Amino acid sequence: MNDTSMNFTSFTQSILKDLQKKLGDNYSVFSHNVKKNNGIELTGIVAKRKGCNTSPTIYINDLYKPGITPKEAGTIADMLYDHFQAAEFDDDLDMSGFVEFDKAKEKLAFKLVHAEKNKELLKLIPHKVFHNLAIVFYYTVQEAPFYGRGAILVYNTHMKQWEADLDILYKIAFENTPILFPSITENMQDVMRSILMDGLEDDLLGTEGVDEDFLKEVWEQEVGETKMPMYVLTNKQKLYGAACMLYPGVLKGFAEKINRDFYILPSSVHEVILVPADADTDREALCEIVTEINRTQVAEEEILADSVYFYSKNLDKVLWIL
Repeated sequence: MNDTSMNFTSFTQSILKDLQKKLGDNYSVFSHNVKKNNGIELTGIVAKRKGCNTSPTIYINDLYKPGITPKEAGTIADMLYDHFQAAEFDDDLDMSGFVEFDKAKEKLAFKLVHAEKNKELLKLIPHKVFHNLAIVFYYTVQEAPFYGRGAILVYNTHMKQWEADLDILYKIAFENTPILFPSITENMQDVMRSILMDGLEDDLLGTEGVDEDFLKEVWEQEVGETKMPMYVLTNKQKLYGAACMLYPGVLKGFAEKINRDFYILPSSVHEVILVPADADTDREALCEIVTEINRTQVAEEEILADSVYFYSKNLDKVLWIL
């Protein structure tokens, strides 16, 4: 009998059944829907080991395709089994620091999200509006195995439990975030050169006779030199780095360095692009650049905004212009 295609629900149930069989009775395997940034909802598979308070989640939406067969789903279940084995947590994650505000406040940080796209979520979480964006707060998990890569979004229920208010969260997060996630500003050419060189070196690993001159030649052929100088502002962890545009003194320091105003292009929630302003700068073209990046290079849940902002050196202020 030929395999028949599966809808997403059947696909999910097949994955759960196969994983439960492979992992055994010591695990509880289940799916749950997770609301991500920009209103995106994903289906995650959880394999929770008995006696362990933490378990990895693997999202399967991108693994499904129309017409997928049970045989193909079985192959995906095998792959997920390997991933779960590799991502196994050896010990319980100590979350006691999140419960008490005196401890939790040391790891509170903020990030930026799009206000309109997250309007339903914003009803449930403390936030402050910044132009068409929203400043929201999270607890950064610094313990193993996350080491700062894990984040717990702060909800109104958490704020009530802590007996804290919005102004307190705002003050503490704005003090913590630049320390926990220091900002970095890099020339776009250097960033692209590093990406290309790393890729080339990976491709040419083990190849004899490859030297720096050759890599430089390929760089010039593949990327060339842009006529519009650009700089990438993010943090050292490359996590929610768009928030760096609100760090005290960061934009002012950059403006003083280049001795002019500049545009801010929100390329994702993780970074923004700074473009020095000239009299003939085409603002509409900059907006098109942002939109193109968001549509072709950025995952939907990581898009910040199809907008352009402007930093005025004289005003020391960010303006929303498009």
